[in-house]
Amino acid sequence: MKKILPFALIIFVVCILTVGCIQSKLPQATQVIQTPPAVLLNGLLNVSIGSYDANVTVFINDTRVGDILPGKQFSTSIKEGHYTVKVCSGMVCEQGPVEINFTIKTTVDFGERLIKNSPQGRLIVSIGDLIAKVPVFIDNTLAGEISPQNPLNISVRAGPHSVKIISNNVSEEQAVEIISGKQTVVDFGERLTNATLIGPLTVSIGGYNADHLPVYIDDLSVGEVSQNKPFSLMLNEGSHNVRICIAQICENETVNIRFAKTTVVDFENQLKIDREFTKPTVRIVNYILSVNSYTVNLEYINPTTNDTIITTTIGCAYSYIDSTTKERKNNFAQTQQKMFIKAGNRETHEAGLYLSGGSGNWPSSTFCIIALTSLSKSLVSIHSKYLRSSLAISFICFFFPCLPNVG
Repeated sequence: MKKILPFALIIFVVCILTVGCIQSKLPQATQVIQTPPAVLLNGLLNVSIGSYDANVTVFINDTRVGDILPGKQFSTSIKEGHYTVKVCSGMVCEQGPVEINFTIKTTVDFGERLIKNSPQGRLIVSIGDLIAKVPVFIDNTLAGEISPQNPLNISVRAGPHSVKIISNNVSEEQAVEIISGKQTVVDFGERLTNATLIGPLTVSIGGYNADHLPVYIDDLSVGEVSQNKPFSLMLNEGSHNVRICIAQICENETVNIRFAKTTVVDFENQLKIDREFTKPTVRIVNYILSVNSYTVNLEYINPTTNDTIITTTIGCAYSYIDSTTKERKNNFAQTQQKMFIKAGNRETHEAGLYLSGGSGNWPSSTFCIIALTSLSKSLVSIHSKYLRSSLAISFICFFFPCLPNVG
């Protein structure tokens, strides 16, 4: 026993020394300190072209970021740092380095360089009052399409150019000299009118109850037509599309114009079929009388381009036989509907009235009050419809005329 204890003590001491040595040889943990990234603030960059009369495109580090119109400037907020700003007018580009700093507004003006290296002037091409869509060619390259209300307004490089338009089989051309910073106007209206065979066209809606309906010829707005007030104009020979519109519904007709021969288009019958109503309307479709209940089906019609809220109050005066006295007495019942009707829609909704008081109910008349909420502030028209009962006791039910409350 005495020999075992010293031996165990020796083993215990050796183990402690061994562990200590092992721990001393293990790598020591190092503390890593992370530095947060610097926060970049935004600065304001303005890019301008001075008096340069052309549309230019703006690039920052070769990425397109916007456009500059004549007399305007391009502004943007970007992170602090160094950038390359470039503007291009056609194939000509100008660029320069900028440094963006917080609290400092940086402005770059490329006007003088563009005027020097890419001088341009303004060219306006028109066709007067001629009703047509005409392509415009500058130096035999298509530059756009013009109509009476939409002349071509474009920046062109300074120097000599040719301007040409083609309408049907008629071609007109003119040479122009574009001066930097100046405006050049070319009007082909008189020449085209003199060189083109034209004929008169009259557009009518007859006695259809509507005013100021827009008239379109080949998708061009040319005027207005009203009840018993036709619209007349001159058109070049050939096939044309004539269109008039009420809200979301349009009527179309194709006409063939001939020189000195009057062509008339009357949309009255088509409008009466397709556009029975021109204003938001509520009308009775039918009704059902069953003992003490009186049900009216109402059609809500919104022919306008605006969503509309229509509130309808339906009242019914009726008489009944008192169960106690057996005498006939008069009474009144009413209900209210509030309907949201989308533009160009028509919906049918049921309104129920309870006829209280006794038996033998006999409705004598019905009236309504309409309130309309609409962006267009249109009036609601009340469509009266006389309904005769198929029951043993006959009666008439109708809407009395009433003025709408417009909200």
